Amino acid sequence: MPTPPRQPTTVTAGTATGSALGLWALYDLHLRHYLDYAALLLTPADAPLAVQGAFEDLSGQWLDALATASPAACAWQAVRRRVCALAGPRPLGPVAHLTAPQQDVLLLHLVLDLPAAEVAAVTGTEPGTVHVQLRSLAAERR
Repeated sequence: MPTPPRQPTTVTAGTATGSALGLWALYDLHLRHYLDYAALLLTPADAPLAVQGAFEDLSGQWLDALATASPAACAWQAVRRRVCALAGPRPLGPVAHLTAPQQDVLLLHLVLDLPAAEVAAVTGTEPGTVHVQLRSLAAERR
């Protein structure tokens, strides 16, 4: 299991503790799914390093992420960016023609078998958005 990310640096100690709790909570909440996603595209040794690196990157921007509509979406994007960067050119080759949200739904729901509501939680999107992506994938298969 990867080492948890370092505590983000902030201006005041009270803010650092409060913001770090959110980062750690998000890390703990979705770690298994982040690792499963990373393991689809990376070697078993690289998958935990990618997730850890993503959260280390995110820790430096966590206060900005907290100011967004969805810190979970920021975390997902950090994980996705790090995994794709480590996977090399065209890491999602067979599904490269799909949009990034479609790729995410395809891998998380159809490959990793996460329920749509859980895909929404992991990616920081609305459940309705996941259902739209699922419908668009089904339409594309026809």
